[in-house]
Amino acid sequence: MLDTDCITVLTARGITEILNSGGSQAWRLDATHVAKLPYLVCVQNSKKDWGSQEAKHHHAFMIGKISGVSRAPENPKRWIINIDSYAEIDIPGQWDGNRNPVSYRKLEDMGIDISKVDFQPLPKEDSLVLNTIKGGDEYDEYEEDSNRVRPINLKEAKAGLALYFGVNEDDIQITIKG
Repeated sequence: MLDTDCITVLTARGITEILNSGGSQAWRLDATHVAKLPYLVCVQNSKKDWGSQEAKHHHAFMIGKISGVSRAPENPKRWIINIDSYAEIDIPGQWDGNRNPVSYRKLEDMGIDISKVDFQPLPKEDSLVLNTIKGGDEYDEYEEDSNRVRPINLKEAKAGLALYFGVNEDDIQITIKG
């Protein structure tokens, strides 16, 4: 394991879009490694002509507590770094010009004292959650309940199990009886 405690991403998305998505996406990364890290730090890239930039260029504008890594809804070959809480920050000069928009760093090296960060839970979207059934266009609505397991497809199950066990998705075999 690298001597890091956060993944830092250079993103054209603003904090509002990241919070609405439940995390920062759509990244090429080692999902197994990132899922073991405690923090995500977002640095604004305002030089792109897309996204919803809200912070100054190359300023670290948000830190989030990583709750997991999952396939990005907009591109299943990429990942979303899910967070369950966040704090707004404003630290200038947090990108070194690296062409790769993903880096692994230490919060201390960025001037972030985690003991002074006041994390807030992600805003609740709605009490209803929509789930795709069998990857089709049908939806099942149900009230959000932390004790209830949501339906998933085989691809999502393999991705989750691969992250949990630290193996490749191709090494996961699922047998269904019944």
